Amino acid sequence: MNDFVALNYIEEYDVKKIEEALRASISLLNLEKVIKPKMKVLIKVNLPYEASPNQAITTNPAVVCALANVLTSMGVKCIVADSPFSSKNSLDSVYFQTGMLDAANRSNFSLNHDLSSSEIEIPSGTMAKSLLMLNVLDEVDAIVNVGKVKIDKRFGYLGAASNLLGLLPGEYKDLILNRLATLKDFNNLLIDIFTTIKSKLMFNVLDGIVAQEAGDSQRVLSCLAMSENLFALDAALINILSIPMENTILNQAAERELINLSHPYKTLNEEPAKFKVEDFALADFNNSTLVNKNARQQKSYFNSHQKRVVIKPKKCKGCGVCSKICPTGAIMMKYDKNGELFASVDYSKCIFCFKCKEACPYQVVDFHTPLGYKSLMREIKTDGENK
Repeated sequence: MNDFVALNYIEEYDVKKIEEALRASISLLNLEKVIKPKMKVLIKVNLPYEASPNQAITTNPAVVCALANVLTSMGVKCIVADSPFSSKNSLDSVYFQTGMLDAANRSNFSLNHDLSSSEIEIPSGTMAKSLLMLNVLDEVDAIVNVGKVKIDKRFGYLGAASNLLGLLPGEYKDLILNRLATLKDFNNLLIDIFTTIKSKLMFNVLDGIVAQEAGDSQRVLSCLAMSENLFALDAALINILSIPMENTILNQAAERELINLSHPYKTLNEEPAKFKVEDFALADFNNSTLVNKNARQQKSYFNSHQKRVVIKPKKCKGCGVCSKICPTGAIMMKYDKNGELFASVDYSKCIFCFKCKEACPYQVVDFHTPLGYKSLMREIKTDGENK
């Protein structure tokens, strides 16, 4: 996968001008080779909440209109999808408030209403060995990832890679995020999601025409960027915003050999300097920043919602098999007051792969399934059925 990034200077959300820029970018990046007629393509937008387009929280509908028009002219069938954080409001309401419903009526794409999901195995996962992901992924031939440039008070820079979080259903995202302790954990989770869909990921677009600064204020960047390489695209915007690369997902991407930090990207069309803003409001973040700052709330949510393994010291035989097989070193062997070995689980390191339960020769590793977890799974199933 190449590391070229096409940068376009777009001052306003004009569909025709954005179409021209997208066509030019597709040509510059030689993406015609991967865009095939009769393909069914998922345009993965960023719609985390109900919000109007001028709040710069969601992917602007003009960008989606323009992209759908370009792809449709190439013989592609487009479906737009995302999974908001809360299922309390219907997808129709989210699509309406964000302008996507009106855009769909004016353009050539359909809106996804299927929030059903299935568990996907992630053998190489660092933060998860499996995740629930939207079933619409199985119904498409390719994905075009269309993110929004934002600075978030909890996660810092959000862009192309972070947009993949919306492939997890509804409140399930909160369940997964509650397992995380640091920004590094969050970044590795995003990379885990990337590894599951990378074979279908055709190219990425970032809407930075109007971006969101720290403090929820809007800032005109006039930048519309495209790349086949998700991490190169984020690197370009991170450079434009003058964010230290070591404090972003690029650090974890480099550790997992997905990007070379010495030469993370090459630009086409416009130079990054054209978009530089020295006073863009940023949050103070680094890789050790706590994603879950309220430890008491985190623990309460964990206890009430997280399905987890439990090893009772009195039942444990002290063989150490679970400790040896644990991929993150979350299980330590300890001595009780009688000098007997037993296994103890450190949930801050656990990635819930449940290999310990599978491996225990004495079958003393049990599941604890709180009522909150059962209720959440029922809610996710109901959301999927109400399509």
